[in-house]
Formats: sequence, C-alpha cells, structure tokens
Amino acid sequence: MARLDRAGRPGSAVDLTVGGFVDHVREVERQDPRWVWADTSTVYPWLLRAGVTVARAVDLRLCHAVLARSAYVPGDFAAVDDPRWGAGDAEPGEAEPSLLDLPVGGAAFDVTELVAEHGRQQAAVAASARADRLRLLLAAESAGGLVAAELSAVGLPFDESTHDALLRAVLGPQPLPGGRPARLESLVARIRTDLSAPTLNPDSAPELLRALRSQGLSVETTRKGELSRLDHPVIEPLLEYKGLARLFNANGWAWMRSWVREGRFRPDYVPSGVVTGRWATRGGGALQLPKQIRG
Repeated sequence: MARLDRAGRPGSAVDLTVGGFVDHVREVERQDPRWVWADTSTVYPWLLRAGVTVARAVDLRLCHAVLARSAYVPGDFAAVDDPRWGAGDAEPGEAEPSLLDLPVGGAAFDVTELVAEHGRQQAAVAASARADRLRLLLAAESAGGLVAAELSAVGLPFDESTHDALLRAVLGPQPLPGGRPARLESLVARIRTDLSAPTLNPDSAPELLRALRSQGLSVETTRKGELSRLDHPVIEPLLEYKGLARLFNANGWAWMRSWVREGRFRPDYVPSGVVTGRWATRGGGALQLPKQIRG
C-alpha cells in the first residue's frame, strides 16, 4: 500500500500482512482518512470480521463504472477502458485480500496502476462540466460499497425456527436431499393423473407444455397468467404446485442453511448491480423475498 498526499501523489509503498494491514487500518482510521482501494467488497469484509470499520473510502471499481458510462465525462476515459475493472460475478472467496484486488474473475493491480487509475478518475471529474455532481455521486457510490459490506456482515434478524415451522406447515417435513416435500409429491401425483402423463416432471417447461397440449389446451408458456385463463381440472393443483415449488427452491431449507447464520440473514449486497443503478444481490435474494416469509 502507499499513502497519498492531498494532491493524490503516493509516498513510498509498504507491504503488510493481512494482520498487519488490519492493525494499520485500526490505527490510521483515528486520523479520519479516506481509503483508496480497488474494490470494497474484496477488502472490507476482512476488516469487518476483525472488528474494524472505516468511515470513508474510494471504491475505484464502483467509481470506474460510473465514469466509464457517464455522458458528462470526456470520451477518452472510456476509450482507454481497462477490462480488469469489470465487475466480478463470482462469490467472494476466502483468499487473503489486498488493497489491489478485484473480485474473483478480475485481476490484481500493482500500486502504480492503482494510483494511476485514481489519478485518471480525478482528472476525468475535474474536466467535466458537472464536476460537483460527479464528485457527490462517486462519494455516494463508494459509501454504498461500505454500507453493503456492513449490511452483509451484520445481517438481518432471522428466526430459523419460525421459518422452519412455516415450511413444514405448507410443504410438510423436510425431505431427503434431492427429494420433494410431501405436499409437492401429492400435487405431482394429481397433476400427472389430470394430464394422463404418469412420468411428467412438472418442473420441466417443455414436458409440461407437451402434456397440456395433449389435453387440447392451447398454451405458449407455463406462466401463471396464461395458465390461469385455462379451464381444466389440472390448473388448480398446477398453480399451487408452482407457487410451493418456488418457495421450496428459492427460500427453503437449503436456502436457510446457505444464508442464515447465528440467527441473522446475511446476503451479499451489490451496489449498482443493475444498469439502472439500483442495488442487487449476489446471493440470497434479499431484494425479492416473497411476501409470505418477509415477516
């Protein structure tokens, strides 16, 4: 790592172990610095697990994405775009991080490249006719990266016994791995009987479409809206099956084992994860939990 002066010029670089870095951050944070690193989602979770929080940071990856797409930034910024700044889609790993790391699927930079990118971003903002707005947006984007990491680390209160009781009430006992809960198996049997398709897998859209058409039903998709308009005994159990299967697959016992720890729901939040600038999640589905389990 290298310390930057107010003009953004680096001093001498210093190599630190992860433990040494954590101690260094804890000490320097008392001076109210603004940390500059490649990607908050790579570095900050390690600090949080060590009990260290920071107040301000510049997330170069998030800022790069804003500037590369902004109509208020000179065109030469995007023209020399470096593909290594693209967002990684993989889950965060357990490898020791550095200030230079990007998400899995990206690549690390050396200190010189990192400082150069920071300088390039600052120059692009300064050359913009909307410099004040861009500075505010980049500060907010970087703050969002810190908030996202802190939300994932702290989690949301989640009562596992209550969720387990809900699943058992609507699905039946937890099935063996690879199996369906009792309620779903019962509905599958009804669907197969109503469609005269003894081996039908209702989770397969092509199979289900063929079975429905074999009964004289004119359908193009297996979406709820289209199925609801049909008049056939299979529609009621089929719609119930689709709703319960969605709960089982998206928010069932496997989901709870993956995303709930120590009584807290801990998804991975991704600031500006979609092109509109809205947040997304990299796992856990925190922004689209079904109504029946939000409580």
